[in-house]
Amino acid sequence: MPRLYTSSLLGILTLVGFGLSIESAKAQTTYTFNATYDASSMLSNSITQDITARTISGSSSNASFGLTKASGLLYVQTDLSSGSYRYSTNPVTFGLQNLPLGGVTLFGEGNNKLFYAVDNGTGVLNSETLTTTGSNTNNITGGKGLFQGATGMLTGSEVYQVANLLVDPTSPSKGRVTINGTISVLTTQKVPEPNTTAALAGIGLIGVTFLLCSIRHQIRT
Repeated sequence: MPRLYTSSLLGILTLVGFGLSIESAKAQTTYTFNATYDASSMLSNSITQDITARTISGSSSNASFGLTKASGLLYVQTDLSSGSYRYSTNPVTFGLQNLPLGGVTLFGEGNNKLFYAVDNGTGVLNSETLTTTGSNTNNITGGKGLFQGATGMLTGSEVYQVANLLVDPTSPSKGRVTINGTISVLTTQKVPEPNTTAALAGIGLIGVTFLLCSIRHQIRT
C-alpha cells in the first residue's frame, strides 16, 4: 500500500506541474487613413530670397481616429520664373543648415497623435485663378496613443488661394489639403506556448491511468 500511495502522489505532483509558458509575439496592424482638412498657411520666416519657412494648421470634419486637427512647419522654395515651388519639412533638402527640422502633427481631442515628415512636395501657381496646386509624399515618423511607434506612407494633395498674398505677403493663405494612405503599427501580443512541464504532465497522466487500471484489476481479483 505505501508503494501504491507513493506512486499515486508522484503522478498527482506531475499533474500539478502542468502549465503553459507565455511567449511574446509581434503582430502588425494596418489602418487606412483618408481625410480632408480646411488648411491655413502663414509665413514664419523669410530665409533667403526664394526660400521661406511657413507654419500650417488645419481642421477636419471627417478624419478618423480623432485626428481632426493638424499643425506643422514647412520649408518652401519658390521659382518665380516658372511659377513652381518645392516644399519639405527638412531644411537640408534646400541646402539649409542649422535650422530646426520641420514636421506635421495630426491630433485631436483624444490621446491619438500621428507624426509625419513631408518629402518631395511640388506645386505650381495658376496665375489666372491665383491658386496653387501641390502634391507630396509623407513619411510617418511615429505617434502616440493608438499610433505609438507607427510607420508607413501617406500622400497629400493641396489647393490654396493666394490672391491675398499680392496685397500682404504675411497674411495667411487658405486652402484644402487631402491626406490618405496606410498606417502600420507593431503590437506585442502574449501567446501561450506549451513547455516541457506540459509534456511531463502528459507522461504523468499516462502513468496515473495505468496505475488506476492496475488497482481496479487487483480489487476485482
